[in-house]
Amino acid sequence: MYHEYDSQRQYTLQHDRRLSASGGQLAFEGVELPALAATFDTPLFVYSAPEVRRNIAEIRQAFATHGNTRICYASKACSLLAVLQVVREAGISVEANSVNEIRRCLAAGFQGSDIVYNGVAKRDEELDFAIRQQLHAINVDSEQELAAIDRISRQLQLPVRICLRVEPNVKAATHEGLITAFRAKSGVDLADAERLCRQALEMPYVRLCGLHMHVGDQVPDAEPFAAASRVLVNTARQLEATLGIRFDMINVGGGIPTPYRYASDRGAGGPDNMQPQIGASEFAQAVIREVHAWRQDIEICIEPGRKVVGSAALLLTGIVSGKHKTLLREDGSVEGQVQWRMLDAGFNVIPDYKDWYFYVYNASRVTASHCQAVKLGGPLCDGGDYFRQGPLGEQFLLPDSSASGDVLAFLDVGAYQLETQTVYNAQPRAAAVLIDDGGHCRLVRRREQFDDMLRLERDLG
Repeated sequence: MYHEYDSQRQYTLQHDRRLSASGGQLAFEGVELPALAATFDTPLFVYSAPEVRRNIAEIRQAFATHGNTRICYASKACSLLAVLQVVREAGISVEANSVNEIRRCLAAGFQGSDIVYNGVAKRDEELDFAIRQQLHAINVDSEQELAAIDRISRQLQLPVRICLRVEPNVKAATHEGLITAFRAKSGVDLADAERLCRQALEMPYVRLCGLHMHVGDQVPDAEPFAAASRVLVNTARQLEATLGIRFDMINVGGGIPTPYRYASDRGAGGPDNMQPQIGASEFAQAVIREVHAWRQDIEICIEPGRKVVGSAALLLTGIVSGKHKTLLREDGSVEGQVQWRMLDAGFNVIPDYKDWYFYVYNASRVTASHCQAVKLGGPLCDGGDYFRQGPLGEQFLLPDSSASGDVLAFLDVGAYQLETQTVYNAQPRAAAVLIDDGGHCRLVRRREQFDDMLRLERDLG
């Protein structure tokens, strides 16, 4: 296992479009990472604008055979204004899952007509704001929400475009918390679709544009997307015939996976969906094949999030200290030995520490052989604050020369990690830097300060 992991490190440094070695240190888009850590401190998220653009281009190419495709970046994956601006400048649309995500998208320069709005618990004031923005569509999640949209749109006397979100009842082989189309909280039963569409057609300001679904996140194979698209298409076809209507769009959601273990990696590490067998091309083929069996003129809307930004960032964290510990059994006998390296980032910064696999390299000594087995612990008081999905079970591999002050890089953390940071143990949330073309770096989010943490409790007047 040592050999496979080290071989993959060497292969990555030689072939990865983002990463390289410079003077023995890890460089990201040509920028040496230890120097960034020294300038901005750690923990530090580092985003690549070129990688965001490359990922969007890959999705565009995958859907080239269906010209009427609307790509809506799922902003929940990373809603940094700077990242949203890169997405907007790439010429695609955006998806929001809350009214404040809508506001962030507007602040980044998107127009209301560029935004699709999801959510399972949209309050009246949120729907009021969304309707006023004249969004591309609101994906309706329940009968109660539909009634609220009708009432509010009448009050405002404003038109509103909607899609009805249905549950296709298709299971996917991903983490149980990421399944959204099988016994999930989102969407309405297929059996209720006709009745709710009939209601929508009677609402004076509501424009029923189509149907919406979402299969799940980090789905490792294409069949669930094909199966769910087939269900959605058959439902839409039946509704068009029964109700005498013609839909404008069909929204198949997101779920295009990101490889957290690369195809070239012959080692082990993490659940099966960390090394998916598909990408944007296979996702697109599964969807387009089913839709074209029905209609070729309809707008296909997709909502990729992880695929756009997952590979576009890494996390820099410093080794603060290290120690050697003996593993004892309950009877006091020795079971083994373990080397610990304590980092300034734990599950407060990477909440997916239990379920996700990340390559971890010593950015300060990236050309040195990564052959020493260590456990990586975070700074929090909890005994469970250590990383679980390494190449050797709960152990990772670092150079045996690794020392306090070295900077480690967790790869492929661009999706959801920055968004779900906590301030547990009063640890400040990390800063973020964006690398643009030519290696130009700029701070796009400062590190949280102690006064920021107190503001919500002090500013009560």
